[in-house]
Amino acid sequence: MKKTLFITLLFIVLFPSKIFAWGEKGHEIVAEIAFKQLDKKTRNLILNYLDGMTIEQAATWMDDIKKDHSYDKLKPLHYVNFERGEAVKDTCCDNIIHTLNSTIKDLKHYKDFSKEEVKIKICYLFHLIGDLHQPLHIGYGSDKGGNSFQVNYNSKGTNLHGLLDYGIIENKNITLNDCLKYNKYNEAQIANLCHGSVIDWAKESRSYLEGIYSTNKQIDTSYVETNSSLIKSQIQKAGIRLGGILKDAFQQK
Repeated sequence: MKKTLFITLLFIVLFPSKIFAWGEKGHEIVAEIAFKQLDKKTRNLILNYLDGMTIEQAATWMDDIKKDHSYDKLKPLHYVNFERGEAVKDTCCDNIIHTLNSTIKDLKHYKDFSKEEVKIKICYLFHLIGDLHQPLHIGYGSDKGGNSFQVNYNSKGTNLHGLLDYGIIENKNITLNDCLKYNKYNEAQIANLCHGSVIDWAKESRSYLEGIYSTNKQIDTSYVETNSSLIKSQIQKAGIRLGGILKDAFQQK
């Protein structure tokens, strides 16, 4: 018991940011990239539905409310697990793929819902698109998406999920500009990135797991450099795809 408590406290000291996908910073960057793609009228419409909440707050809302146990039913929505060799698919109901599919469908008909319902659905969308692009959120159930896969980073113990969520982001000080300029996509490439389904994007995220697990549990400089590039790329893609979904749902034709 004492050993478990010590490891937990050590983990908090090492990585004080929130223990959630991409951390607060990563989710905020996803939202900012998405909003840069929208025209003023569409941005204002979305902000009107957010009713005083900023896009950054919307992007982190699903993590912020984890401290309120009345929202415990939402915790499974952040991820889905498939064991090695299993096909990625939409398995009903309480998981990230199913929730994103239903949320995107609903927002295409946002006028059929109350303002508060639309606000919550926007928060779901902002956050879960970010989570979807963190490969360990489409991970293996055997190690709880990397949460029980212990590694050594900077001579300290942590787990693989936390390292990818925010450890590398904080260590490399990854910023909005880093993600924006990572790939210089043209309009056609952006349109192509937005093409596809939630399942397609989930499969793409999962395809990076082999590289993420390619460690002897001692995290070295090469591993951090490789995966900081992956993180920037995935956050950029998440923002671009979120922007595409928002355009499709809210931009006036």
